[in-house]
Amino acid sequence: MKKTILAVIMLMGCYGNSFAQNESGTPEPPGTKKNRDVEQFVGVQINGLIKQVLNFNNTNSTTALNPYLLNYSISSKRTGWGLRLGLGYTYSSTYNNDGISETTTKINDLHCRLGIEKAFKLSDKWSAGVGLDLVSDMNNDNTKNTVSSGDTVTTETKDIISNLGGGAMGWLRYHLTERILIGTEASYYFVSGTDKRTIDVTQTVNFGSGSSKSTTETSTKPTITTAGFSSPVVFYLIVKF
Repeated sequence: MKKTILAVIMLMGCYGNSFAQNESGTPEPPGTKKNRDVEQFVGVQINGLIKQVLNFNNTNSTTALNPYLLNYSISSKRTGWGLRLGLGYTYSSTYNNDGISETTTKINDLHCRLGIEKAFKLSDKWSAGVGLDLVSDMNNDNTKNTVSSGDTVTTETKDIISNLGGGAMGWLRYHLTERILIGTEASYYFVSGTDKRTIDVTQTVNFGSGSSKSTTETSTKPTITTAGFSSPVVFYLIVKF
């Protein structure tokens, strides 16, 4: 997957450079202002900011979930066709020890999507687009709990979810200024993958002359297939270059 992402990023760079030429197909002379025929957009999800600004007293409100925190796209001004990349990464680590039970939890999730899109200008302030995406998710979560009360019991749960799929998407953007936009999107993705879960239970029994240890492992790897529609409830602050 890393090789695929690198190849697409290199393709985007070549796509942009191909328009940094004049109409005859030769490079612009040094010092000449380039007449770029491409537009580049970088967007970041701002639902958390909107929630803080508008929901001061609503502590029970939920935040709309969208795994693609950062988005990048490059498209042709003339045709509207372009390429898009979305990335999202989540890492968290928690630790708790009350003297009897010790718990460590680590969450390590990566989400990626690559696609093509077609942009349309609706008016001076509004633009829209549709496209197709290839999506990939990798979740690697680990929880380790140790209970010490005479004997010691350690339970470690490893959960690795790997999904691959794709589908259609559409977006709508409002131009606050020439280079600053607010946008939202909707998508319908079909993904399929596996959920590999391993549970290791290690029990240490202490007695007068020493201790004995035994470990039991349980492993499952079911196939997971999902298809769902994501409504346009996530907002992005977008900068155009």
